[in-house]
Amino acid sequence: MIQALHSAIAGLRVSAQRLGVAAENIANARTSGTLSPYDGYVPQRLEQTTTATGTPTATTQPISQAFIPVYDPADSRANSAGLVGYPNVDLAANIVDLTIAQRSYEANLVTLRTASEMMKVLLDRTA
Repeated sequence: MIQALHSAIAGLRVSAQRLGVAAENIANARTSGTLSPYDGYVPQRLEQTTTATGTPTATTQPISQAFIPVYDPADSRANSAGLVGYPNVDLAANIVDLTIAQRSYEANLVTLRTASEMMKVLLDRTA
């Protein structure tokens, strides 16, 4: 039961991290940067893995193509051709990540509640 609590708490942390990464990507989706060198926001992606004991862990990595050139001559960061760099943020994928984070968080809360109830029943029977 202790391992279930440990895994559920780790899952809550990963869910919160996933939520944070997606929210940051969405919040910075329309920020611009110069093209050469690109100095704007670099979108992140969450890499989730599982340890040998089944505990989830996560790390963030910058996406490989950080920006896309966009014609916006009115932007103060535009080059002579009127191009600026916008973060290569896939809004749909990030909204899906928000939903995954929410459902994962809910599932881990249920695991915590269930393990807590099981421990209470066990302690009540041994007392």
